Amino acid sequence: MLPAGTTWWAALPVAAVSLVLHVLPGALVLLAARAAPRMILGAAPVVSAGVVGAAVAWTTWTGVRWGAIPLLLTTVVLGGLTLLVVRRLGGREPRGPEAASAGGRLGPLSTPWSAGTPALATVGPVLVAVAGSWWVLVRGIASPAALQQSHDAGFHVNALARVLAVGDAGWYSVGATSAPASSTTFYPPGLHAHAALVAQLTGVHPVVVLNVVMLVLAAVVWPVGMLLLVREILGPDPVARWAVAAMLPVTLVFPTLLLHFGVLWSNAAGLALAPGLLALLVVICRRDVRLTRRAGWSVVATGAGLGLALVHPSAVLSVLVLGVPLLVPAAWRQLQDVARHHPNARRVVTWATGLALLVAGVGVVLVARTPTVRSLLTSRTRTVTDTGDAVREVLTLGTHLTPGWLVLALLVAVGAGQASRTRRGWLVVGLVLTACLYVCAASISSGWGTLLTALWDREPYRVVAPLAVPALVLAGTGVSALVGLGARLAPSRPAVARGVVAVVVAVAIAAGIPSGAASSERLVSHNYGDQPWWRTVVSQREAALYGRVLGARPDGLSVAGDPFGGGQWAGVLSGHPSVFTHFGGVLVGDHDLLRRHLREMTPQVCRAVRDLHVGYVVEDTDKVWDNDPRYPLYAGLRGLAGVPGLQPIGRGGSVTVYQVTGCAPPAPSPS
Repeated sequence: MLPAGTTWWAALPVAAVSLVLHVLPGALVLLAARAAPRMILGAAPVVSAGVVGAAVAWTTWTGVRWGAIPLLLTTVVLGGLTLLVVRRLGGREPRGPEAASAGGRLGPLSTPWSAGTPALATVGPVLVAVAGSWWVLVRGIASPAALQQSHDAGFHVNALARVLAVGDAGWYSVGATSAPASSTTFYPPGLHAHAALVAQLTGVHPVVVLNVVMLVLAAVVWPVGMLLLVREILGPDPVARWAVAAMLPVTLVFPTLLLHFGVLWSNAAGLALAPGLLALLVVICRRDVRLTRRAGWSVVATGAGLGLALVHPSAVLSVLVLGVPLLVPAAWRQLQDVARHHPNARRVVTWATGLALLVAGVGVVLVARTPTVRSLLTSRTRTVTDTGDAVREVLTLGTHLTPGWLVLALLVAVGAGQASRTRRGWLVVGLVLTACLYVCAASISSGWGTLLTALWDREPYRVVAPLAVPALVLAGTGVSALVGLGARLAPSRPAVARGVVAVVVAVAIAAGIPSGAASSERLVSHNYGDQPWWRTVVSQREAALYGRVLGARPDGLSVAGDPFGGGQWAGVLSGHPSVFTHFGGVLVGDHDLLRRHLREMTPQVCRAVRDLHVGYVVEDTDKVWDNDPRYPLYAGLRGLAGVPGLQPIGRGGSVTVYQVTGCAPPAPSPS
């Protein structure tokens, strides 16, 4: 049952366990790769996602139950393999001063913090960004046991409960949460696999686990990863780091937007990990990295990317949109270098380049012709505004749901001008590409233009959330450029000029923090708790009813309920399996029969009741989203009062809990 009265202070041990699981596996792999301390700290979570993904894969294929032991074994194996690769590549490095300068490590990742860099400039921004993000987001979630009221929250909580029950964290197992008759429905399991480990190690309810895990990702992993990315792109620039640390907690386009809309927990988790992967790509693409070193770090980045895809594929797509302007020139330089030093390889390089372009083109065509994408092109209209408004929104880093921030937008413009004059112009290209994709998703409802955003489910909020990554880096660049400009304008007293400009910019940023924090609180809290102005899917009073009535009957029987009335929550809040976990998904056979005809209590219905081990049915007459085209499909779960064979065993508010008595008693579901 859902614990009552849980506070965020009491949930700190759960947060600590989640943070350790995010950091430790990846940190051990990066330590084996002889990475620098800052890279071990900032990139460990996304590398850990790769380790978790590998562990999920082999446990799924071998039937081993998911838990901490498989993760530990995978970490040890991957860490050992990484160490072997590092030693092999290191053995090819030249000796002498050049090798000494590399420290015997794979490459620039090993460069330690400068001895002259004050600790405050290194640690201070991290503490400010983490504390600020935690404070801003916690204000919107009253308790770790708060119930998220949006479309997909019930699915995620039930998916976690399923992983814990069956011991399988694979992509087909999580997919079966909403497609129970299918053994091939894919859903990215990375978030649920991590959350299952936290639940196993702490014994905490799935609702609390997911709330805490998401807060750790949004308020710790995301800011630390962003500050690592700023450090790798801009170097040891304390002005940029402090500026980004101050702006990051109230940049609403991420993570606030995805914690409000959806709720897109898996998508948000993937984007929170993305800066660490981008930081790896930045290092790989540096001009001073040898080919052998680049190959080694490419292996690490590839593993991290695969793990990120198992958290959510759209996060990898977003990283590609931001990273392609960086990767393509670097790959071209590498090919030219190989052709220059190895003339016999020119033909191979030419053919390889042509083949890669051909494969990419064929891949795009094949993806565009898949049934899923074709259906998105014709049947999923997600437009929320017109093109002009979408352009105006994105210019201020706002959306249809989140207000823009003019100061941040101006600093991004200054930073874009500065970056365009350096080798950081790829940030500007990535920013523009993401902004254009948002305009397409938000305002184009048909035609081939929709193909550009089909892989993001044509939802503008999924598309625009990664805009925060280049925007914050460019804003930090802009602040640093303005402070440097002050010193150049007053060469006689550069320190004073820098200080004056820094204070002016700091005041401008600080002026926007209160409104940004208030907007974040409003948006995040919108889908939490019992709001008098919002149609509640499941209230705390209803959760208590489910726990009191059904939790007292630990017979393992399943609970059926209309998801448009919050029925997807009844089972997971009372320790029972749920029959219907989402109003979407693929429901056929017995599931389809029950959702359409359960109230008729025919022999066919009773057969389905026994086959699915259904012992209880809940009905909430307070419906939500009743204008959804799928609403009529669940007519069999409505109007249950007085139906023979359904005995009321509990009531509260608009909810009635029934026991199925009109069929032969079903056998308990297999554990």
